[in-house]
Amino acid sequence: MADAETILYVGATGYIGGTVLHKLLGHTAAQPEDSRPRFVALVRDAEKAEKLKTFGIEAVVGETADVVLLERLASEAAVVFSMAESDNVASANALLSGCKTRFEKTGKETILIHTSGAGAIADMACLGAHSNSPTWDDLDLEQLSRIRSTQLHRPVDLQILAADEPGYIKSYIVLPTTVWGIASTPLVEAGIQRQHNTLLTHMVPPAIDRRQGGIIGEGKNVWGNVEVHELADLFLLIYTTVTDPALSPQAGHGQAGLYFAENGSNQLRQVSEAISQTLFEAGHAANAETTTFGAEELKESFPFAIVATLIASDAKCSAHRARALGWTPRLSTKEFLENVKVVTRNYLELGRAA
Repeated sequence: MADAETILYVGATGYIGGTVLHKLLGHTAAQPEDSRPRFVALVRDAEKAEKLKTFGIEAVVGETADVVLLERLASEAAVVFSMAESDNVASANALLSGCKTRFEKTGKETILIHTSGAGAIADMACLGAHSNSPTWDDLDLEQLSRIRSTQLHRPVDLQILAADEPGYIKSYIVLPTTVWGIASTPLVEAGIQRQHNTLLTHMVPPAIDRRQGGIIGEGKNVWGNVEVHELADLFLLIYTTVTDPALSPQAGHGQAGLYFAENGSNQLRQVSEAISQTLFEAGHAANAETTTFGAEELKESFPFAIVATLIASDAKCSAHRARALGWTPRLSTKEFLENVKVVTRNYLELGRAA
C-alpha cells in the first residue's frame, strides 16, 4: 500500500476468516513498522476482543446487525475484509454505505474483499441425484452474468458488484467450494478462531449416531474442494496484488473480480464412504457400507432443511482466474478424503460434540 492505512476486518473469529487474518498478519509484520496497516476487527465476543488485542489488532465489540457501527468503521478503512456473513444484505449495505462516505470525503475508493461461496452456482434441485449441472468458469464473464439473483449469496454479491460500477469501491469476491482442513493458527491456539470445517460438522455427528455414513439421495452430486490454508493464500495473493500500484492492473475488479476457489472435486458419496470406512475401522460400525438417509432420519439429522439441500446440491467450477493471478494450490481430493477420516477419528475420540 502507498501509505499506512486502516484495514477493517469483519469475521476474525471464523474458520476461514481467522486463517486469512493469520496470513495477513504474517505478511504485514514483515513490512517497515511505519508503513504497516492498522487492523481494526469487529467481534461480538468481548473476551475474544481482548485476546485479539495481543495480536496488535484494535478490536471493536459489536454485532454485524449494528449497521450504524459497521458504516462508521467502513468509512474509516482503506481496505475492508468482509469475511463473516455472505447472506446479510443489511450488513453488506452498511459496509458499502461507509465506503461511499469515505469516497465522498477523500476521493479514494475502498478495496473490498468479500467471501461469498459456491452456493451461488449450486443446483439446489439436484438432491444428490446427478452431477450434470454446468461447470462454471470465473473467466467467462457472460456465463457469470447468468447466475440467478435468487441463488444463495447472490443478493449480497449483486449489491457489491453494483457498488463497484460507480467507482467508490473496487470489489474482489472469492467463492470457495467445500473448504476443508483443520485450521492451525495462533488464533486457534488462543481460543479466538473456529478450527473445523462446516460440512463435516454436519455430516460426521449423524454418522456416529447412526453408526454408518449417510448420503442424501444417491450421493452423485459433485462439489469442488479447497484446503483452508491454501484458500487463505489466495486471499493474501489478492490483497498483495490489488494494494500494490504496480501489480493491481493484473487483477480485474467487479464482475472481472470474481474468484472461484477449488483444487479438485468429489462426489458427496465419497465423503460418506470415507466416514463409513473410518467408523468401521474404529469398531463403531458393523460394516463399511454407506446408506441413504430416510425421510424422518434426514429431518432429525439436519433440522435446517437448507443445510441438507446444499450438501446434496451440485456445484462445479474452475478457478482459472485465481490460477492466472499466480495461485498454486497443491492439496486436492485425495488429501481432502484423508482429512475426512482424520476428522471422523477426532470426533470418535473426543465425543460427538468435538
